[in-house]
Amino acid sequence: PINVFKGNIAGGKLYIGDAAVLDVKGAPDGDVTVGIRPEGFNLDENGAFVCNLSNVEVMGRDVSVVSTHEASRNPVVRSIISSDAKIDMANKEVKYSLKPHKVYIFDAATEERIRFEVN
Repeated sequence: PINVFKGNIAGGKLYIGDAAVLDVKGAPDGDVTVGIRPEGFNLDENGAFVCNLSNVEVMGRDVSVVSTHEASRNPVVRSIISSDAKIDMANKEVKYSLKPHKVYIFDAATEERIRFEVN
């Protein structure tokens, strides 16, 4: 299932929690609902999107990372990454950058989809 978060847009940036996680040129400022497909996450040690690591499940060529985030509307955040990526289970956090074409933004009040350009 898709991961759903509370977010907001300010100054051309999408915020989930306190972190600016994606440039969204042309999107209006305001509260939004954000959907991110499980394959929309790139493991990135410098990534702005930070989750609390819970578990890693190996699924053959892919790995399912189970984590939590305070802005998530789902009980867990599930991301699917390549099994070539190495995750340190001793670390309590996992950092990501997001794939813009796997991120869907909706106006929190009207639920209409917000289209954006990637900077």
